[in-house]
Amino acid sequence: MRFHTATLLGIAHLAIAAPFLNASRLLPDGMPNPSPSELEQIELNAHGTLPNSPPPKGISEFGITNLKLIAFNELFEVAFFHQLITNITEKVLGYRFSDEDDYNFVLDGLKVILAQEELHALDANNVLAHVGIEPIEPCYYTFPVQDFDSAILLATTFTDVVLGTLQDVVERFAMGDDFGLTRPIASVLGQEGEQQGWFRIMQGKVPSELPFLTTNDLNFAFTAIQRFIVPGTCPNIDTIPLRTFSPLNVIEGPTAETGNIKISFGDSDWINEDMLWLTYINQQNMPLVEPLQVIWRSNGSIIANALFPYDAYLMNGLTIAVVTASKGPFPDAYSVANATLAGPALFIIN
Repeated sequence: MRFHTATLLGIAHLAIAAPFLNASRLLPDGMPNPSPSELEQIELNAHGTLPNSPPPKGISEFGITNLKLIAFNELFEVAFFHQLITNITEKVLGYRFSDEDDYNFVLDGLKVILAQEELHALDANNVLAHVGIEPIEPCYYTFPVQDFDSAILLATTFTDVVLGTLQDVVERFAMGDDFGLTRPIASVLGQEGEQQGWFRIMQGKVPSELPFLTTNDLNFAFTAIQRFIVPGTCPNIDTIPLRTFSPLNVIEGPTAETGNIKISFGDSDWINEDMLWLTYINQQNMPLVEPLQVIWRSNGSIIANALFPYDAYLMNGLTIAVVTASKGPFPDAYSVANATLAGPALFIIN
Protein backbone atom coordinates (compact mmCIF):
# COMPACT_ATOMS: atom_id res chain seq x y z
CA MET A 1 0.00 0.00 0.00
CA ARG A 2 1.40 3.41 -0.92
CA PHE A 3 -0.18 6.85 -0.54
CA HIS A 4 1.35 9.94 -2.12
CA THR A 5 1.74 13.35 -0.51
CA ALA A 6 4.07 16.30 -0.84
CA THR A 7 7.43 16.20 0.91
CA LEU A 8 7.50 19.81 2.05
CA LEU A 9 5.34 21.72 4.49
CA GLY A 10 5.27 25.36 5.47
CA ILE A 11 2.29 26.41 7.57
CA ALA A 12 1.22 28.94 4.95
CA HIS A 13 1.07 26.30 2.22
CA LEU A 14 -2.01 24.71 3.77
CA ALA A 15 -3.79 27.92 4.65
CA ILE A 16 -5.70 28.10 1.37
CA ALA A 17 -7.29 24.68 1.79
CA ALA A 18 -10.81 24.35 3.16
CA PRO A 19 -10.99 23.20 6.77
CA PHE A 20 -12.18 19.64 7.29
CA LEU A 21 -13.27 20.24 10.87
CA ASN A 22 -15.98 22.66 11.88
CA ALA A 23 -15.54 24.65 15.06
CA SER A 24 -16.40 22.10 17.71
CA ARG A 25 -15.28 21.36 21.24
CA LEU A 26 -16.97 17.94 21.26
CA LEU A 27 -14.46 15.12 21.69
CA PRO A 28 -15.16 11.37 21.53
CA ASP A 29 -15.49 8.90 24.39
CA GLY A 30 -16.50 11.48 26.97
CA MET A 31 -13.15 13.24 26.71
CA PRO A 32 -11.68 14.98 28.58
CA ASN A 33 -13.72 13.45 31.43
CA PRO A 34 -14.69 9.92 30.39
CA SER A 35 -16.85 7.74 32.61
CA PRO A 36 -15.33 4.51 34.01
CA SER A 37 -16.97 2.50 31.23
CA GLU A 38 -15.77 4.96 28.57
CA LEU A 39 -12.23 4.82 29.97
CA GLU A 40 -12.34 1.03 29.87
CA GLN A 41 -13.28 1.16 26.19
CA ILE A 42 -10.54 3.71 25.45
CA GLU A 43 -7.97 1.38 27.03
CA LEU A 44 -9.26 -1.56 25.02
CA ASN A 45 -9.00 0.49 21.82
CA ALA A 46 -5.51 1.71 22.77
CA HIS A 47 -4.24 -1.84 23.40
CA GLY A 48 -3.06 -0.73 26.85
CA THR A 49 -3.88 1.15 30.03
CA LEU A 50 -3.15 4.37 31.81
CA PRO A 51 -0.08 4.07 34.08
CA ASN A 52 -1.15 2.90 37.55
CA SER A 53 2.03 3.89 39.36
CA PRO A 54 1.43 6.80 41.78
CA PRO A 55 2.36 10.29 40.49
CA PRO A 56 4.98 12.29 42.40
CA LYS A 57 3.74 14.09 45.51
CA GLY A 58 5.12 17.37 44.25
CA ILE A 59 6.00 18.78 40.84
CA SER A 60 8.21 21.75 39.99
CA GLU A 61 6.99 24.79 38.06
CA PHE A 62 8.95 23.47 35.06
CA GLY A 63 7.07 20.19 35.41
CA ILE A 64 3.63 21.79 35.70
CA THR A 65 4.24 23.84 32.54
CA ASN A 66 5.34 20.67 30.75
CA LEU A 67 2.18 18.81 31.73
CA LYS A 68 -0.07 21.70 30.73
CA LEU A 69 1.54 21.89 27.29
CA ILE A 70 1.29 18.12 26.86
CA ALA A 71 -2.42 18.11 27.75
CA PHE A 72 -3.02 21.13 25.48
CA ASN A 73 -1.36 19.34 22.56
CA GLU A 74 -2.92 15.93 23.17
CA LEU A 75 -6.47 17.33 23.24
CA PHE A 76 -5.75 18.98 19.89
CA GLU A 77 -4.53 15.64 18.51
CA VAL A 78 -7.60 13.83 19.85
CA ALA A 79 -9.82 16.29 17.98
CA PHE A 80 -7.77 15.87 14.79
CA PHE A 81 -7.76 12.07 14.69
CA HIS A 82 -11.41 11.86 15.74
CA GLN A 83 -12.47 14.04 12.83
CA LEU A 84 -10.18 12.23 10.40
CA ILE A 85 -11.73 8.91 11.42
CA THR A 86 -15.21 10.43 11.06
CA ASN A 87 -14.45 11.67 7.55
CA ILE A 88 -13.13 8.26 6.48
CA THR A 89 -16.02 6.38 8.09
CA GLU A 90 -18.62 8.66 6.50
CA LYS A 91 -16.76 8.46 3.15
CA VAL A 92 -16.47 12.22 2.78
CA LEU A 93 -15.14 13.28 -0.64
CA GLY A 94 -11.36 13.16 -0.48
CA TYR A 95 -11.37 10.51 2.25
CA ARG A 96 -12.65 7.52 0.24
CA PHE A 97 -10.69 4.34 -0.49
CA SER A 98 -11.21 2.21 -3.58
CA ASP A 99 -9.72 -0.85 -1.87
CA GLU A 100 -11.64 -2.26 1.10
CA ASP A 101 -8.47 -3.75 2.61
CA ASP A 102 -6.75 -0.34 2.55
CA TYR A 103 -9.84 1.24 4.10
CA ASN A 104 -9.92 -1.23 6.98
CA PHE A 105 -6.16 -1.16 7.53
CA VAL A 106 -6.01 2.65 7.75
CA LEU A 107 -9.16 2.97 9.85
CA ASP A 108 -8.05 0.30 12.33
CA GLY A 109 -4.67 1.97 12.75
CA LEU A 110 -6.14 5.44 13.25
CA LYS A 111 -8.58 4.17 15.89
CA VAL A 112 -5.68 2.79 17.93
CA ILE A 113 -3.77 6.06 17.55
CA LEU A 114 -6.82 8.08 18.64
CA ALA A 115 -7.24 6.00 21.79
CA GLN A 116 -3.54 6.23 22.62
CA GLU A 117 -3.65 10.03 22.26
CA GLU A 118 -6.70 10.09 24.54
CA LEU A 119 -4.71 8.26 27.21
CA HIS A 120 -1.80 10.69 26.80
CA ALA A 121 -4.15 13.62 27.42
CA LEU A 122 -5.81 11.92 30.40
CA ASP A 123 -2.47 11.02 31.96
CA ALA A 124 -1.15 14.61 31.79
CA ASN A 125 -4.38 16.07 33.19
CA ASN A 126 -4.58 13.39 35.89
CA VAL A 127 -1.09 14.25 37.14
CA LEU A 128 -2.01 17.95 37.20
CA ALA A 129 -5.16 17.20 39.19
CA HIS A 130 -3.16 14.99 41.57
CA VAL A 131 -1.10 18.02 42.67
CA GLY A 132 -4.09 20.38 42.80
CA ILE A 133 -3.65 22.07 39.42
CA GLU A 134 -6.64 22.76 37.17
CA PRO A 135 -6.62 20.34 34.20
CA ILE A 136 -6.41 21.79 30.69
CA GLU A 137 -9.71 21.91 28.83
CA PRO A 138 -10.27 21.49 25.06
CA CYS A 139 -10.81 24.33 22.61
CA TYR A 140 -12.66 24.73 19.31
CA TYR A 141 -10.41 23.42 16.54
CA THR A 142 -10.15 23.82 12.78
CA PHE A 143 -7.71 22.02 10.48
CA PRO A 144 -6.74 23.43 7.04
CA VAL A 145 -6.73 20.20 5.04
CA GLN A 146 -9.07 18.98 2.35
CA ASP A 147 -8.36 15.26 1.82
CA PHE A 148 -6.68 12.20 3.32
CA ASP A 149 -3.25 12.91 1.84
CA SER A 150 -3.09 16.46 3.20
CA ALA A 151 -4.40 15.23 6.56
CA ILE A 152 -1.57 12.67 6.82
CA LEU A 153 0.93 15.34 5.77
CA LEU A 154 -0.32 17.59 8.57
CA ALA A 155 -0.24 14.69 11.04
CA THR A 156 3.37 13.99 10.02
CA THR A 157 4.28 17.61 10.68
CA PHE A 158 2.70 18.00 14.09
CA THR A 159 4.03 14.60 15.15
CA ASP A 160 7.53 15.76 14.19
CA VAL A 161 6.95 18.87 16.31
CA VAL A 162 5.81 16.69 19.22
CA LEU A 163 8.89 14.45 18.94
CA GLY A 164 11.08 17.53 19.23
CA THR A 165 9.01 19.09 21.99
CA LEU A 166 9.12 16.00 24.18
CA GLN A 167 12.92 16.24 24.11
CA ASP A 168 12.53 19.69 25.68
CA VAL A 169 9.97 18.30 28.14
CA VAL A 170 12.40 15.63 29.37
CA GLU A 171 15.16 18.20 29.84
CA ARG A 172 12.86 20.57 31.74
CA PHE A 173 11.68 17.72 33.97
CA ALA A 174 15.32 17.00 34.75
CA MET A 175 16.01 20.69 35.47
CA GLY A 176 13.08 20.71 37.92
CA ASP A 177 14.16 17.46 39.59
CA ASP A 178 10.98 15.78 38.30
CA PHE A 179 12.85 12.58 37.54
CA GLY A 180 9.79 10.43 38.28
CA LEU A 181 8.06 11.88 35.22
CA THR A 182 10.84 11.29 32.70
CA ARG A 183 10.34 7.55 32.15
CA PRO A 184 6.66 7.83 31.06
CA ILE A 185 7.59 10.63 28.65
CA ALA A 186 10.37 8.49 27.20
CA SER A 187 7.79 5.77 26.58
CA VAL A 188 5.53 8.28 24.81
CA LEU A 189 8.45 9.38 22.63
CA GLY A 190 8.74 5.79 21.44
CA GLN A 191 5.02 5.53 20.74
CA GLU A 192 5.01 8.79 18.76
CA GLY A 193 8.01 7.57 16.78
CA GLU A 194 6.21 4.34 15.86
CA GLN A 195 3.22 6.38 14.79
CA GLN A 196 5.38 8.72 12.71
CA GLY A 197 7.02 5.83 10.88
CA TRP A 198 3.58 4.61 9.80
CA PHE A 199 2.62 8.07 8.53
CA ARG A 200 5.85 8.25 6.54
CA ILE A 201 5.32 4.81 4.98
CA MET A 202 1.89 5.95 3.79
CA GLN A 203 3.67 8.78 1.96
CA GLY A 204 6.11 6.43 0.26
CA LYS A 205 9.01 7.50 2.49
CA VAL A 206 11.48 5.49 4.54
CA PRO A 207 10.03 4.99 8.05
CA SER A 208 12.83 6.70 10.01
CA GLU A 209 13.37 10.35 9.19
CA LEU A 210 16.76 11.20 10.76
CA PRO A 211 19.47 9.65 12.92
CA PHE A 212 18.88 12.40 15.53
CA LEU A 213 15.42 13.96 15.38
CA THR A 214 15.07 17.75 15.30
CA THR A 215 14.71 19.30 18.73
CA ASN A 216 12.20 21.99 19.69
CA ASP A 217 11.20 24.46 22.41
CA LEU A 218 7.86 24.38 24.28
CA ASN A 219 7.07 27.95 23.22
CA PHE A 220 7.31 27.10 19.52
CA ALA A 221 4.99 24.11 20.00
CA PHE A 222 2.52 26.22 21.98
CA THR A 223 2.44 28.78 19.16
CA ALA A 224 2.14 26.17 16.40
CA ILE A 225 -0.84 24.42 18.02
CA GLN A 226 -2.73 27.71 18.23
CA ARG A 227 -2.76 27.92 14.41
CA PHE A 228 -5.48 25.23 14.59
CA ILE A 229 -7.57 26.81 17.34
CA VAL A 230 -10.47 29.22 16.92
CA PRO A 231 -9.30 32.31 18.85
CA GLY A 232 -10.98 32.89 22.18
CA THR A 233 -12.36 29.34 22.53
CA CYS A 234 -9.86 27.82 25.00
CA PRO A 235 -11.35 27.99 28.52
CA ASN A 236 -8.03 28.06 30.38
CA ILE A 237 -5.24 28.61 27.87
CA ASP A 238 -4.21 31.63 29.93
CA THR A 239 -3.00 29.29 32.69
CA ILE A 240 -0.22 27.96 30.41
CA PRO A 241 2.82 30.21 31.05
CA LEU A 242 4.32 30.05 27.56
CA ARG A 243 4.85 32.65 24.82
CA THR A 244 2.82 33.00 21.63
CA PHE A 245 4.82 34.42 18.73
CA SER A 246 3.63 36.48 15.76
CA PRO A 247 2.91 34.44 12.62
CA LEU A 248 5.63 33.72 10.08
CA ASN A 249 4.22 32.96 6.64
CA VAL A 250 6.08 31.08 3.92
CA ILE A 251 5.65 32.49 0.41
CA GLU A 252 8.26 30.33 -1.33
CA GLY A 253 9.60 27.41 0.69
CA PRO A 254 12.87 25.48 0.47
CA THR A 255 13.68 22.30 -1.43
CA ALA A 256 16.38 19.66 -0.98
CA GLU A 257 19.07 21.98 -2.29
CA THR A 258 20.63 25.26 -1.24
CA GLY A 259 18.56 28.26 -2.28
CA ASN A 260 16.54 31.21 -1.06
CA ILE A 261 13.19 31.09 0.66
CA LYS A 262 10.72 33.98 0.81
CA ILE A 263 8.75 34.79 3.96
CA SER A 264 6.45 37.46 5.37
CA PHE A 265 5.71 38.59 8.91
CA GLY A 266 4.23 41.50 10.82
CA ASP A 267 6.01 44.86 10.94
CA SER A 268 6.44 47.28 13.85
CA ASP A 269 7.98 50.74 14.09
CA TRP A 270 10.77 49.51 16.35
CA ILE A 271 11.95 46.77 13.97
CA ASN A 272 15.28 47.59 12.32
CA GLU A 273 15.32 45.80 8.98
CA ASP A 274 19.12 45.70 9.06
CA MET A 275 19.00 43.67 12.28
CA LEU A 276 16.85 40.72 11.24
CA TRP A 277 17.87 37.09 10.79
CA LEU A 278 16.18 33.84 9.87
CA THR A 279 17.25 31.18 12.34
CA TYR A 280 16.88 27.47 11.62
CA ILE A 281 16.66 24.59 14.11
CA ASN A 282 17.43 21.26 12.45
CA GLN A 283 18.36 17.87 13.92
CA GLN A 284 20.59 18.10 17.03
CA ASN A 285 22.88 20.72 15.50
CA MET A 286 23.58 24.25 16.67
CA PRO A 287 20.91 26.64 15.30
CA LEU A 288 21.87 28.15 11.94
CA VAL A 289 21.47 31.88 11.34
CA GLU A 290 21.12 33.59 7.96
CA PRO A 291 20.64 37.35 7.38
CA LEU A 292 17.23 38.46 6.14
CA GLN A 293 17.12 40.62 3.03
CA VAL A 294 14.01 42.82 3.18
CA ILE A 295 12.50 43.27 -0.27
CA TRP A 296 9.21 44.96 0.66
CA ARG A 297 7.95 46.75 3.75
CA SER A 298 4.49 48.35 3.81
CA ASN A 299 1.04 48.20 5.39
CA GLY A 300 2.27 46.48 8.54
CA SER A 301 4.05 43.63 6.75
CA ILE A 302 7.61 42.72 5.86
CA ILE A 303 8.54 40.44 2.96
CA ALA A 304 12.09 39.14 2.93
CA ASN A 305 14.42 36.50 1.50
CA ALA A 306 16.95 34.34 3.30
CA LEU A 307 19.30 31.54 2.33
CA PHE A 308 18.34 27.96 3.16
CA PRO A 309 21.78 26.28 3.36
CA TYR A 310 20.62 22.72 2.69
CA ASP A 311 23.78 21.31 1.10
CA ALA A 312 26.26 22.53 3.70
CA TYR A 313 24.34 20.98 6.61
CA LEU A 314 22.26 18.19 5.00
CA MET A 315 19.09 19.81 6.34
CA ASN A 316 16.74 16.87 6.02
CA GLY A 317 13.76 16.10 8.21
CA LEU A 318 11.99 18.77 10.22
CA THR A 319 13.39 22.30 10.18
CA ILE A 320 11.92 24.97 12.47
CA ALA A 321 12.45 28.50 11.13
CA VAL A 322 11.92 31.73 13.07
CA VAL A 323 12.78 35.41 12.64
CA THR A 324 15.17 36.58 15.34
CA ALA A 325 16.39 40.03 16.38
CA SER A 326 19.85 38.61 17.01
CA LYS A 327 22.34 36.66 14.94
CA GLY A 328 23.40 34.67 17.99
CA PRO A 329 25.34 32.49 18.17
CA PHE A 330 22.59 30.39 19.72
CA PRO A 331 23.60 27.31 21.73
CA ASP A 332 20.14 25.71 21.72
CA ALA A 333 16.45 26.02 20.84
CA TYR A 334 15.66 27.72 24.17
CA SER A 335 18.01 30.61 23.40
CA VAL A 336 16.47 30.95 19.94
CA ALA A 337 12.99 31.23 21.47
CA ASN A 338 14.20 34.04 23.72
CA ALA A 339 15.26 36.09 20.65
CA THR A 340 12.29 35.23 18.38
CA LEU A 341 10.14 37.92 16.75
CA ALA A 342 7.97 35.69 14.53
CA GLY A 343 7.49 32.00 13.87
CA PRO A 344 7.69 29.14 13.71
CA ALA A 345 7.52 28.02 10.10
CA LEU A 346 7.87 24.27 9.68
CA PHE A 347 9.53 22.40 6.81
CA ILE A 348 9.99 18.68 6.25
CA ILE A 349 12.49 17.57 3.62
CA ASN A 350 12.94 13.84 2.73
